[in-house]
Amino acid sequence: MSLSQTPSVPVTVEFLPGERPAVRSVELAQHFGLKHKNVLRDIDDLTRKLPESFHRLNFEPMSIPVEIGNGAVRNDRAYLLTRDAFTLLVMGWNSTRAMEWKLRYIEAFNSLERAALENARSEALADGARAALAVPPERLHRINQAVRYHQKGLNC
Repeated sequence: MSLSQTPSVPVTVEFLPGERPAVRSVELAQHFGLKHKNVLRDIDDLTRKLPESFHRLNFEPMSIPVEIGNGAVRNDRAYLLTRDAFTLLVMGWNSTRAMEWKLRYIEAFNSLERAALENARSEALADGARAALAVPPERLHRINQAVRYHQKGLNC
């Protein structure tokens, strides 16, 4: 389901130590059609509500060069956001783009849930089949004995 046909700006994935994927806040702002200063404001608001341990691991501060004219450059603050930081941030937004992303997130979760349920059903059937085939040795002896008697025309 698409709510908008606006082309989106691609987001480059970088990696934090430990091979954790992350995206730059400035690219996130461009992707969602927002001003970076507003994304920074939302990050600041969000991180004030989060435990320090979560904030430190998922919002990596950085600086980015910004041209200000006549060849001059200043360094502005930005963040590298992990998947968890990205998710928390975008879930708080109400734009059309954010709504599209939320719907795709829900669809992906529902797909994952369906796959997990199907896998659980398959495992349950396999467990049931194994249990049906796992006949204790004493019962197996009696079954074999009954089959032999039956072959001789005798009933047990």
